[in-house]
This record gives sequence, C-alpha cells and structure tokens, in this order.
Amino acid sequence: MPKTLTQNLQEVARQAAVGSAPQDGVGNFIDSVSDGEGVTTFHFESKLKGYRDWRWNVVLFQDATTHEATISEVVLMPGDESLIAPDWVPWSERLADYKALQAELEAQAALEAAEAVDLEDDEEADDDEDADFEDGILETDVEEDEIAEPDSESDTGEDSEGLTVSDSNEANNAEDDADSTGIWPKRLFGRRKGRVKSKDRNKGKNPKN
Repeated sequence: MPKTLTQNLQEVARQAAVGSAPQDGVGNFIDSVSDGEGVTTFHFESKLKGYRDWRWNVVLFQDATTHEATISEVVLMPGDESLIAPDWVPWSERLADYKALQAELEAQAALEAAEAVDLEDDEEADDDEDADFEDGILETDVEEDEIAEPDSESDTGEDSEGLTVSDSNEANNAEDDADSTGIWPKRLFGRRKGRVKSKDRNKGKNPKN
C-alpha cells in the first residue's frame, strides 16, 4: 500500500476515533495491523480518566479498486496492563457462594460456643476440687491438733504429784502386805520414812519388860 494511502487511512481512522470519544479522549497514534483483504486496524492512546493503558481501535475497510475507506468499527479496548473488572458471575452462583459462607460462619460460631461451655465446666470442676482439697487439709489439721495436744492428767493417767495410776496402786498393795506381815520393805517414797523409823525404834525393846 502506498505511503500516501496509508497516511490518508490513518487520518480517517483518527477522525473516526475523535468523533466517537469524549473531548480530548484520543491520544497519540500507536500502530496499525493489517488483517488482510483490505481490512486494517489502527490503535490510538486513550486519554480518558480511569482507563489507563486502554486504547482506541478503529477498523477500516479499503476497496482495492476505488481505494475508498469505510469505517467498520470504533471500540475502546484494554491493553495488557489495563485495570479491568473481574469476570461476570451469574447471580445463582453468587447466591450459592453466599449461603455456603453463611453456613460455614454459623458452624464456626457454634463450635466456639461449645468450646466456651466446656472450658467453663472445666474451670468449675477445678474450683470444686480445690475446695474439697482445702476442706480435707483443714479436717486433717484439726485431727492432728487434737492428737498432738492431749490433756496431761486425764490422757496420760498421771496424778498431781507426777505419779501414774499404776505406781499408786503398787504402793498401796505394798503397804497392805507390810501391815499383815510386820515387815516393811524399803520405801521408794520419802513420805513413808517417819513410820518406818518408829517401828525400828520399837524393834529393840523387850516386850516382856
């Protein structure tokens, strides 16, 4: 294609893009691509806000005999780095995803509530065990105190002078035997010494005199 014809087609394509875009929406020429059989696509920069890296595509058809150009299409297309919206998802699929998410959140909330109840029960059980343990210690201490501090007179069987009941009984039995035989054994207690001495003094006297 002669250069003059190509320049004429580029100008025709630019005028078509400017006529379709808002004011000052068309930028510089980028390139052109021949699609064969007289069809050529021209690319122009987009100056629209929010459409960074988008481009205006103008498709022209040129008759091989008359060389007249016909505008086939003017469209704004994204480039390789353009910010585009996500693919459209049908409402039925979005609703199903929403219901699945809600069910998962409810199940998670129920699980957390059950774990909280179990934790509370465990804490109450621990408190009861601690209370029982303290009660057991108090009862044991009371019993040990009662055993460790007996009454000196009633529990040990000692009288006021430090003698046990068994020692007192043995002393009384010894005195009864001495009275019946007339022989007094050696006393272990000082309180009987006076009586022993009186009998010793009478022992040397003649009963006939």
